[in-house]
Amino acid sequence: MSQNLFARFARWLGLDRNPLRRRCDRVEAVVRLVAVLGIVAAIVFGVMLGMREYGKGLKTEAEQARTRHQVVATLTGNVTTPRLSVAGAAVGHAQATWVAPNGTVRAGVIEVSPNRNAGETVRIWTDDKGVITPRPQDRETTVVAALTVGTGTPLAATAILALLVTCTRLLNQRRARRVWEAQWTVVEPMWRINGR
Repeated sequence: MSQNLFARFARWLGLDRNPLRRRCDRVEAVVRLVAVLGIVAAIVFGVMLGMREYGKGLKTEAEQARTRHQVVATLTGNVTTPRLSVAGAAVGHAQATWVAPNGTVRAGVIEVSPNRNAGETVRIWTDDKGVITPRPQDRETTVVAALTVGTGTPLAATAILALLVTCTRLLNQRRARRVWEAQWTVVEPMWRINGR
């Protein structure tokens, strides 16, 4: 069974010695072979890009884990009218104070959930000087970014090459129909017997 599949695949790629193969069939087989080789190359390239992106993500994780710290902030004012964040959750803003990792007391406006009141404490992320920063990148974000980059290249290459193979096949079929029609107009009169 596997030899049969392999032989059919080799025929599909034009790697057999079929003497009946026309020039347009050979062109189509070459396009298919190039498409298969291009997909294999795109998969290898995608894996390399994904691994590189994962390595960059690990470095970013380590750097942000070293330079970003979670501190406790005390709300000094009530939460403003909440609005929807990018993630779709309701958030508000409130004045707060916190102690930076270097020991200085900082104050400013922070994002909090709308059900908080003055005097409550919340956890926020800051850098070494106490400036508010986004939370550090986690492993899930790193993996998703690496998978997106690693699979995006092969998928895009596969789509483009499949379109190329399909267009080549359609053009070849259209050309073959035109040739057959032209040849039939020559042969048809010879097939008629007594004007029938």
